[in-house]
Amino acid sequence: METLAAAHVAFIVLPFLMALVFRRHSEPFAARLLDSFLFIGVGVQGVLDGLQQVTGGEEVAEYVGWAYSPFVGELGTMNLAFGILGLLSPWASRGWKLATALGYGLFLAWAAVGHIVDAVGGNTAIGNVGPTLWSDIVIPVALLVLVIATRGHNRRGARAH
Repeated sequence: METLAAAHVAFIVLPFLMALVFRRHSEPFAARLLDSFLFIGVGVQGVLDGLQQVTGGEEVAEYVGWAYSPFVGELGTMNLAFGILGLLSPWASRGWKLATALGYGLFLAWAAVGHIVDAVGGNTAIGNVGPTLWSDIVIPVALLVLVIATRGHNRRGARAH
């Protein structure tokens, strides 16, 4: 499960690297960073976490310090669905990006609240208070800031009229 912890660090760091490396025309950095967070922080994270939850729900529950429930598999299908939306986001419309960022961002933010409440109750498992918690905080904040920073820009970075 150490790989899962490392992956959650990557979901925060890789979008910055991706936005620096992959430049499209004269697109502003904030727009590239939003696309990168949607692709990595929502897309890759959603698909990888979802597959892990669907195929290894017992291990995921143990990693987070929770009792296993079949609901972990249902959570996995939600992660997979948002993951697919995130993977398609860099080529999608502004509305698609906004909906994907808002939906997954709210999910992650609420998950962070649940982890914090659980930690106050004594759950100090690495999957509850480690990198997963931090990605559940950083990614929604980044998505919100970037959605606001890029409002008024179309896909190619020009100001919309």
